[in-house]
Amino acid sequence: MTMRKIRRSQVVSPFGPGAIVDLVGESFVAEDAGNWRGKPEFLRFPRLASFLEVSALRTPRQDENLPYFRFPQWLFCSGCRGMERWSFRMEREGETPRCTTCADRRQLIPMRLIAVCGNGHLTDINWAGWAHSLARKERDQVQCAKAELKFLNKPAAGSGLGSLEVRCDTCGADRSLEGITDLGALREAKMSCPGKQPWQASGEAEKCGETPIAMQRGASNVYFPDVVSVIDIPPEPLGEDEDSPVARAIAHADFQFVIENPRHRLRDEMLRDVAEHTGLELAEIDLLLDRVLGREEPGSQESIAPSEWVALCAPRVQHAPNAEFITRRSRRPEHRAPGSPENELAAVLADVVLVDRLREVRVLTGFKRHTMRKRVSANLAAHPTFLPAAEVFGEGFFLRFDESAIAEWETRPEVRNRCSILAARREAAKAERLPVPRPRFVLLHTLAHALLRSTAFEAGYSTSSLRERLYVTGQRGPDMAGVLIYTAAGDTEGTMGGLVRLGEHERLTKLVCAAIAAAGWCSFDPVCGETRGQGPSGMLLAACHACALVPETSCEASNRLLDRRLLIDEDYGFFAPLAAALEQVPGGGAW
Repeated sequence: MTMRKIRRSQVVSPFGPGAIVDLVGESFVAEDAGNWRGKPEFLRFPRLASFLEVSALRTPRQDENLPYFRFPQWLFCSGCRGMERWSFRMEREGETPRCTTCADRRQLIPMRLIAVCGNGHLTDINWAGWAHSLARKERDQVQCAKAELKFLNKPAAGSGLGSLEVRCDTCGADRSLEGITDLGALREAKMSCPGKQPWQASGEAEKCGETPIAMQRGASNVYFPDVVSVIDIPPEPLGEDEDSPVARAIAHADFQFVIENPRHRLRDEMLRDVAEHTGLELAEIDLLLDRVLGREEPGSQESIAPSEWVALCAPRVQHAPNAEFITRRSRRPEHRAPGSPENELAAVLADVVLVDRLREVRVLTGFKRHTMRKRVSANLAAHPTFLPAAEVFGEGFFLRFDESAIAEWETRPEVRNRCSILAARREAAKAERLPVPRPRFVLLHTLAHALLRSTAFEAGYSTSSLRERLYVTGQRGPDMAGVLIYTAAGDTEGTMGGLVRLGEHERLTKLVCAAIAAAGWCSFDPVCGETRGQGPSGMLLAACHACALVPETSCEASNRLLDRRLLIDEDYGFFAPLAAALEQVPGGGAW
């Protein structure tokens, strides 16, 4: 097939298995990881692989060619308007599909509409069937087994789908695209779901009773990736002295090898050797291995954030020279003027931790489409042993807020009422993928966006290369109220030190104050600040592109569940005292 290039980190998101990729007038869909060929390259993260119940996490090599299938297969020519169904056998390396009718051999354009179903299946629309789907008794349609189709414009019909039609030149049958995206439109045209992905063979199809629906191929509900993102935090030394049997067991070369290769065939023999050299029983070595690998944690994603929270709240004093998670506590001045912005910020900010280096591993476990009725695995092999993954290195700073201040604030009636609006809309939209908009989540999420926008002006990184990570109390686990702002570069350039320096007290105070001051004003105010809902499904309150939204790759919640009023409102804003103190600063708080 035609060769195209994407960055290695994009293989997980946004161009992972099942995603539609538009490249220079062409459209492709990424095949599942079970079709990856060639010598594999695996990421070192056995604890995460065990958590996801696979043997390994695989990342593409720098020179690896991954399979992308041309989709949609129905193409048309912008000159003669003729339509052609492309096939894999027609591909020529380094060439794009061209019209064989026009003298200038124009590049063929992919059709903009495709068919999807809630079970995650994806297919082309049967355009021949659509053109012949209206009853026309005066025409013999049996002769159209190989219909000559054209995709035409009808300028007199306006600019919507009604101005486009598919016509069969063989018999003259035609039908406009008006109503094609309605529920049941494809069923009325006698189209059913094939029960498979475009790159799968007919023998791999499953029985599917879902009715497909026509959508724009770039629509947001065509592809919902399920990505697990975990910061690689080495296991704690378990509180043991360096000369203790447990410490000697962990340091043993065979034990370290088993940590990296927990399913190796010589595992038992190597652990038995560790037991003989340390004086521990083999059963104790097995329990120690489970603890180091994190198997004693609950097998759910809710266990990931609490473990990261604990590590961020308690920076280690010493780190190995090659450590991939290095943190230290930021020093704070002891003397602050009463009523100053520094003092008001210190009243609610419990701790600041500088993250000099971190390694984040992102794994695509699967994807959903349309109504998200069923999840499709990122590896559709009969017996999948790995999932596609990518690692990024970075730096950042972590803010931990005072739990008592957060807990008192989120009980206020005005705060709860505003968040209940978002909760009701989330439920009405059936947006289960989004976090529950509890007051502390909406507060920290909006603050993170304000910090991302301010940080982009100070640290030298673009906003799209920064990410937020929110730590909010869940249904179980510790009380959490924190924000991690970090880089997300796919190489070591993500650890240049500029972002860490912003976490130092003097710079951080100015950064947070600038973010709060900016949150108090939007170019669309008063409309933005007083609206009762905007954005998709109304899940944005006082937040829009001019004041709070960031690139979606930087956000955990798809740029939804945001409200500036929870930050700076005079009556119930969490940072209202800080905003008031900024007003007293010469220049109106222009930091």
